[in-house]
Amino acid sequence: MEVKIRLRCGSQELCSELAEFITKRRGVRSSRIIYEVRGDILEVSVFGSPYDVLNTKRAIMASYGEWRRLKEFELGGSRRLALTTLMSHVGGPIIPDVLLLILRYRGYDAEIRSGVLETNAPADEVFNIAQDVSSKLKEVSKMFPKATRSLRALLVALAVLGYDIEGSLDTLKRMGLVEENHKLKVTAEWTSLLVKLRILDLGGEGVETGDQEG
Repeated sequence: MEVKIRLRCGSQELCSELAEFITKRRGVRSSRIIYEVRGDILEVSVFGSPYDVLNTKRAIMASYGEWRRLKEFELGGSRRLALTTLMSHVGGPIIPDVLLLILRYRGYDAEIRSGVLETNAPADEVFNIAQDVSSKLKEVSKMFPKATRSLRALLVALAVLGYDIEGSLDTLKRMGLVEENHKLKVTAEWTSLLVKLRILDLGGEGVETGDQEG
């Protein structure tokens, strides 16, 4: 069975970008598709059993929707981006509160409403910060698997801001700000501890955090 899908991309260059984006997405098996750029249209042919074709087509259309939302955000047509789309783009989970804090620390407006990030930060800045948060979260989770969510958030935020993860935890312990039983946990709300560490111990000018959940 063969099904053809035609996707409007805007230009030959963008169509080529879309083709690469689609082939890397989960549920799209490159062995079952061929594609051709025709001006501002990407034509995708899907081969296989009816079941495989249907599932692949669904994955392609989902990828196309995600790509369009990312491009709209990247090109400034929208200042809103779903966190699920952002995490898919960077290839890993993030801590939304940490993302907000870092964006605000760098001088941008940022809010999350119903799982959607709203910010005036440039797309590249958002993508870079989100990638850094995701990378540091993986590192912290591997180093300290017993850390609670609040402690992970604090350590990830410090790491993104350029502080050593192990050194930060040692400082927290010396200050009596971390308790260790079955879990490693902070003794106060993590954003207030971040300000305290930066001002009193680790240096810096402090962080404007706004209202954050621990």
